[in-house]
Amino acid sequence: MKGSRLDTLRERLRDERGGRVLFVSHCLLNENVRYQGGAGRRGAVDEIVDECRMRGLGICQMPCPEQRAWGGVGKRFTTPIYGRRPLRSVAPGMWRLFQLYTRAVYGRIASSVAADIADYVRSGLEVVGVVGVGASPSCGVHTTLQMERTVQALARCELSTLDRETFNREVIAGSVVAGEGLFVRALRSAIRRRGIDVPLLEHDLIAELSGRPAAPLGLRSSGS
Repeated sequence: MKGSRLDTLRERLRDERGGRVLFVSHCLLNENVRYQGGAGRRGAVDEIVDECRMRGLGICQMPCPEQRAWGGVGKRFTTPIYGRRPLRSVAPGMWRLFQLYTRAVYGRIASSVAADIADYVRSGLEVVGVVGVGASPSCGVHTTLQMERTVQALARCELSTLDRETFNREVIAGSVVAGEGLFVRALRSAIRRRGIDVPLLEHDLIAELSGRPAAPLGLRSSGS
């Protein structure tokens, strides 16, 4: 359909849509997909939903890359690591294969999400941002996990004494470094290849797990 005809249809059939959307990491609307011990809310992060409602934004939920790559909602490919001290000497080749596999899956997901973003832009809507999750090895925008350090910490866990607070403090917060998660890195590249300018923003997972309200996302105003 030519742009002029689409514009005519929009004018003739004008409805209540705001024309602005926000892409968000899957677990921000559904924390049931988080790693065990990583859900600070029963369902969605209400502050993000409320901010989108206040601003009249549509919410586009991206797939969870870890669910797709690491064995479903339960991440069954990674659960054997917990408490397995021999993994401290895991063969470098096996670790390399796991990284290559993860990057391949994440690359495919990133290309699909970037295509969706391009579709919105091509259709005349504004994508105001993409929201990732801080301290995530996949969806971190400014902070991520140093994976080798995280794996070693997981291998040291004593399952008989493990608790949520200790796990998040020593394994998650203790492995946080500056940088992008693997999926966000792939998504940024996929968006850039399409010549689209979309801000990437970060939800503070560590603050959420500490029980603090989510800070405003810092979304740009309409047309800015």
